[in-house]
Amino acid sequence: MPADAWPQYCHAALVRSVSAAAARFPGPGEEAPERVHDVRKTLKEARAIARLFLHCVGEPARVTIAALASTRRQIGRARDLDVMALRLQRLAPPPEVAGPVMAAIAREREAALRARRGLAARAPRARLKAIAKRLEGWDLSAVGRDEIVAAVARTYRQAQRRGRRGFESDEPAALHAFRARVVDLRYQLALLACAWPEALNAQAEGLDELREALGDHHDLHVLAEFAAERAALPPQALAELADRMTAKQKKLRRRAKAEFGRLFAETPGAFAARLAAYLGRPVTKPITKGEKTAGVRPLPPS
Repeated sequence: MPADAWPQYCHAALVRSVSAAAARFPGPGEEAPERVHDVRKTLKEARAIARLFLHCVGEPARVTIAALASTRRQIGRARDLDVMALRLQRLAPPPEVAGPVMAAIAREREAALRARRGLAARAPRARLKAIAKRLEGWDLSAVGRDEIVAAVARTYRQAQRRGRRGFESDEPAALHAFRARVVDLRYQLALLACAWPEALNAQAEGLDELREALGDHHDLHVLAEFAAERAALPPQALAELADRMTAKQKKLRRRAKAEFGRLFAETPGAFAARLAAYLGRPVTKPITKGEKTAGVRPLPPS
């Protein structure tokens, strides 16, 4: 397998991801929750893949990551409010508590949608198409398999450090920062899973479960702040809601901490060595630019 096969494979996936986000970016009247959620996930995937090139490509990768983040923020508020309503329903507080909060969420969501209706989708779509076009000009001649391994190992190391900091701290922001790197690592390993599907798919799926627990924990924190600031609940009702959220967050934190211990037990060096071995002798070979079929293909038996 040529030395540049993995970078070319990852680069092609990045272009596809950005192009898919451009094609699906919602315009006025197209804000169905499923579509918004799909585009946000695609933009997160693109960010994670772009981070593979951050150190070896430099400024173009940094600019790309910033532009993807900015575009994702443009469609975030209505989706956040939808999630907030779902979290509240799952907590099942009494009607006198749930009612005012749901009414406040509905008001905020309508305001967010009105703001979105004033924005044409053409500008974000054009921006994403321009990003995809610029990606095609990246010079990857000096990028090899070792750079991809180093980038994923860097994500692993950052996630491990943020996780330790987050579980040692009572600050929700610390766990949320940890979650961002968990999301990046999950998408990076899912992309490379063709190298050794049994091991890397299992690790990516475990990271997805960890991401879900951390996301639910953060959503409850956001809901608590929203209810306190926007729902005009009396003190007793607010305290009852806070008690329910705190109990749920404790369970989510325990679950996330257990998953963290399992998924980040390796040292970064051991993780990098294992990933390098997988990519060096892959079960399936990434098809690189110039080959006829996109995706991966099985290697012949050795």
